[in-house]
Amino acid sequence: MAPTRGTPTRPIRIDSTLWERFGASVGSLGLDRSAVLRDFIRWYTREPGAKMPRRPDVTASAKE
Repeated sequence: MAPTRGTPTRPIRIDSTLWERFGASVGSLGLDRSAVLRDFIRWYTREPGAKMPRRPDVTASAKE
C-alpha cells in the first residue's frame, strides 16, 4: 500500500448507518475505512497490481 501521510482529505456524503456498518466491517478485518476506500479506488481505476479489497465473510457481517 502506498504512503498516505500528508495527502488531502476528500469529504464525501454517506448515510450514517451505512458508514457505521462499513466501519464495523473493515474493523473486523483489522483495517480502517480510508485504507479500504483507497484500495477500492486503485482497483476500480485499474491501477497496475491493484486488487479488489477483501471483505469479511458472510457470518461476520451477519452478526453486525
